[in-house]
Amino acid sequence: MTTPLHLTAVSLHRFKAAYELTDVPLGPFNVLIGRNGAGKSTLLEALQWIDTSVRQTVNVACDRYNGIRDLINHRYSAERPGFTLKTRLEAADGAFARYTCGIEQRDEVAVVALEELRIGAPAKPIGELLLWTEKDGARGTDRSRFPAPDRLALTRLDELLPPPKFSITGTDITTFWQNAVFLRLEPTDLARSAPLKRPSLAPLLDEVGATLPALIEELDSEGREELLEMLQSVLPDFRDIEVVRGGDVRAGTYALKENIVYKGKAGRKQFAIPAWMLSEGTRRMTAIFALLAHPTGPSLLCIEEVENGLDPVAVRKVLNHLKDASRRGVQVIVTTHSPWLLDDIDLADIQIVRRALGDTTYTRLQDDPASQISDPRVRPGGRYVHILED
Repeated sequence: MTTPLHLTAVSLHRFKAAYELTDVPLGPFNVLIGRNGAGKSTLLEALQWIDTSVRQTVNVACDRYNGIRDLINHRYSAERPGFTLKTRLEAADGAFARYTCGIEQRDEVAVVALEELRIGAPAKPIGELLLWTEKDGARGTDRSRFPAPDRLALTRLDELLPPPKFSITGTDITTFWQNAVFLRLEPTDLARSAPLKRPSLAPLLDEVGATLPALIEELDSEGREELLEMLQSVLPDFRDIEVVRGGDVRAGTYALKENIVYKGKAGRKQFAIPAWMLSEGTRRMTAIFALLAHPTGPSLLCIEEVENGLDPVAVRKVLNHLKDASRRGVQVIVTTHSPWLLDDIDLADIQIVRRALGDTTYTRLQDDPASQISDPRVRPGGRYVHILED
């Protein structure tokens, strides 16, 4: 059985909008807000880059950005072209795993130049310094055991780690990334027919939502009931959800069944509404709720612009379900442009993202000086608007 882990801090050096972003604190539930181009997505994209590299290779992770060149922050540096990402994972007992990877651009491709993992516990010395670094091969695992220059050793921790001294194991770390999900849901992709079996290395749901039929197919009866209950909390007329197979039984889509007034003896009839007829917001909610109802569930769920396509009541309901999930162990990070949304969020869970002089900063709303001198009666959304106007 694996030990659940949570991200508690992330640092980025020369990655996209961030030149030097150090120890951004993260809790179970996190909302990032800022103006367009401030760098809200940069943090999520760094985490997704690690996730994709674990599943495939570092160059595949760079491909969605047209290669490594466009990932490197353009601010002047005497260092070789590249970037560094650092994460800290923690278990409930305080044991931690600090991971660092340094990626360099060489002949237009990405190469792993440094990779370190330190595992420790409170009030105890760090137990292991693992993996490798080109600068001092003796500090880590012999690179000859893992010769592929475009693969992270993070993908093979089970065979590289010695017997664990603390509660965190290599399996715990790889499981965290394998169960992470990053969403930029697209209405069109959410309505398409798709294979009903998820590829083995794929996340529970791809970022645009095209594999939603396969996700719903994986739910057992209890999971589908939970999905339906979450949908009914927003749209009470829905009575069922079904997977609809096409001409090829290996592919299909989904439909929601709704009670509508019907001229007949019963006065009502249940109709199946196919995915392509559902509203954009209903499709997005179905995807998010299906993830939360999955028996494995995401370890980390990141959603870009969570309010897109949702009416104000739906936004509040979705946030409540996401907060409930965070209390059950699903770590949640969402971005938003909506000050109104902040009024349902604790100050400690909100981070303001700013960009000035070519660099991005993250500040908790409760720590912002302008927020601290605000009238206590001013709600979080109002505080954020006042900060924008100053």
